[in-house]
Amino acid sequence: MRYFKFIIGLLLIFGLSECISDVAVNIENSPAEIIMNSILNPMNDTVFVSLSYTKSIDFEQPFEAIENAKIELFTGEKSVGKFLYADSSRYYLPIPVKPGETYRIEAETGEKKVWAETTVPAQLNASAEKLSPSIEGYQFTFMDNPDENNYYWVTATGYERLLDTSYQDTLIFNFRNKIADIIFSDYRYADDFNRYISEFGRYKFEYRHYIRFSDNQLPDTLLQVRFRPMTGESPEIFIFSTDYHLDKYMKSSLLLERMELLAEDMPVIYSPQPVYSNVHGGTGIFGSFTSFSKAYEKN
Repeated sequence: MRYFKFIIGLLLIFGLSECISDVAVNIENSPAEIIMNSILNPMNDTVFVSLSYTKSIDFEQPFEAIENAKIELFTGEKSVGKFLYADSSRYYLPIPVKPGETYRIEAETGEKKVWAETTVPAQLNASAEKLSPSIEGYQFTFMDNPDENNYYWVTATGYERLLDTSYQDTLIFNFRNKIADIIFSDYRYADDFNRYISEFGRYKFEYRHYIRFSDNQLPDTLLQVRFRPMTGESPEIFIFSTDYHLDKYMKSSLLLERMELLAEDMPVIYSPQPVYSNVHGGTGIFGSFTSFSKAYEKN
């Protein structure tokens, strides 16, 4: 369940991008599309799916949940099970998924049908260690699977102190778990799409939220990644092995976030970056991942 909450947090960070389309359309007059979002994780014993309709750009208008859909999960032509309605726009199927399996999900509502496929990556075999001195950060060591095209993402979370109130000269704080804003690393095979030159510290580069790399140019199957995340208290470090679809979704979402930041500069000269979707007949993401994480008491 921790991993499910984390990936849901990840989707919230990316904003779900549910109103973004690859083409320019009149959103106000366009028919609503089905939005289907689901991410498979073999460490969970339940599969969750959210289903709703697209909406206009009016952010005060909530997304319209779909309550009476028929949703089914398949491996090949074999049905794994039919989803049950939980609440709001969420459906659930109480089964675990398996690494290496290809799954297809189909959702029907009225005359509309959407579907998507994902192949769950092999289980990630990794270890982690805290480096000394602490300014060095951490290191992941793991084996790349040569039988797959692998896409890896490294990140960390930590608890941030938020001032709640003060009472009789005593400050009261709340703690919020959040993803690292910046990760420092010199890993030479990392993607540079979210990379900047670091002006201080041990490492030459800094990355926004994640370090991403694939195995198409790696020199060896034994991999070691050193990094230092800027997190709050009680950090937890993560490495994900994602499928092709989740990888493209995450990267396009981060690119969109970066372009929104660039839009604060003058003049605005970029074109909007569409967010990736693999849902046929609608929009959204149906992806999968395996992962390894390790928590530490102090940063």
